[in-house]
Amino acid sequence: MAQQHNTGESEMFSLANDLRLACQRIARRVRFESTSAVAPHQFSVLVYLHRVGPQTPTQLAAHDRVSAPSMTRTINCLVDEGLVERFPHPDDRRQVFVRATEAGESVVRETIAERDTWMLKHLEDKTPEQLALLRQAADLLLEVSDA
Repeated sequence: MAQQHNTGESEMFSLANDLRLACQRIARRVRFESTSAVAPHQFSVLVYLHRVGPQTPTQLAAHDRVSAPSMTRTINCLVDEGLVERFPHPDDRRQVFVRATEAGESVVRETIAERDTWMLKHLEDKTPEQLALLRQAADLLLEVSDA
């Protein structure tokens, strides 16, 4: 009975490793196939602002799991590029919010479109059954990534 447990555990480790590798390879390929005008860590901030709206630098740092000084450097670069702007917090003058500019929103839309186009090209030759399986896998991976 203990042997079955070890085999099952070994299969789970193998699955975890294979899933991680597949996700990393796809993420890397998608990143390199697009022509985003910004570095990946800057793009992450732009996408988050695009999805949730204005945030404080502290909120951005927490979301990206980086230090406040690191996020400040990222924000400064994005401000210098005209992709985000700072504006005063309406209730607390000591704080600022950061939001994407129209140029920043444009970078997000264009980059996502390029990445989706790359992925679509790699799905074109798949059978309906494979596409259904990929739909299920995508749903599960999204669930795992939100955990």
